[in-house]
Amino acid sequence: MSQIEEIRAFVTVVETGSLTQAAERLGIAVSAVSRRLKDLELRLGAPLIQRSTRRMYLNETGQRFFSRCRTILDELEAAQQEVQNTEGILSGVLRLNAPLSFGITHITPLITDFMKENPDVRIDIDLSDKRIDLIAEGFDLAIRIGALQDSSLIAKKISTARQVPCASPDFIAKHGALDNPEALNDMPGLIYANSRTPSDWTYVTPEGKAGTVHVSQRLSATNGDVLRDAAIAGLGVVNLPTFLLFEAINDGTLVPLMADHDWSELDIFAVYPKTTILPRRTRAFVDFMAWRFDKNPHWNQITPKA
Repeated sequence: MSQIEEIRAFVTVVETGSLTQAAERLGIAVSAVSRRLKDLELRLGAPLIQRSTRRMYLNETGQRFFSRCRTILDELEAAQQEVQNTEGILSGVLRLNAPLSFGITHITPLITDFMKENPDVRIDIDLSDKRIDLIAEGFDLAIRIGALQDSSLIAKKISTARQVPCASPDFIAKHGALDNPEALNDMPGLIYANSRTPSDWTYVTPEGKAGTVHVSQRLSATNGDVLRDAAIAGLGVVNLPTFLLFEAINDGTLVPLMADHDWSELDIFAVYPKTTILPRRTRAFVDFMAWRFDKNPHWNQITPKA
């Protein structure tokens, strides 16, 4: 067994956290992964991973070795990419993380088209609203919406989304026109729990006056689809990005409130770790997203029913 394959097995076990998941990613049997890991430790003369009945974790030696091995594999990948770049061929695995709702509605169709154009590229996508550590978990790329927190990553803005408060026609009929920000104070609110100030919604009037409204929490959720559907059902007012709301607004099941006000805009980024050479498939996918979504994406072009 080559040392590179032993190292690749070790790194994959660390990144996935289990022999079974490592085997799935590598496309080999669990017993083969276990054998490569054992052979590596025997050749080095030192244990790298501590094993218990429930979990596996790196010891101090393993942590240092993992960092070096990750660099070795990155350099090998870069060398292969240099060769493939001259041939104009995209290939290999792209590991991608994206927020759940945005990923299902907007990233999944894009992936389908990208893979049709590049049949030698394989994509492994993880959909979750949880902010992951790209490097520790072995991802090549992530989609992040809103303020960025990790300055160690490279970020490319690929699009934007507006925030728009909405309510159903039945809710508006029951509570009044809701045509000024003060009318939203203490209204039953359907709030996104991952927001830093979920019950407080900031705005700027057309005249440039800034303010904040405070809604009364009726439903809190970590997923925007849940909140949108609750708003359609008439349970309260919601303030979400247009990429979640544009279809409901355009078909009349939700009515935008004070659309002439600025309820903030969210930047959408592709982020990836700093590396000597960015794999060509990663760069191509980022460019494909930027081209598809552009600076005025379709979800911002809302046309409410009269």
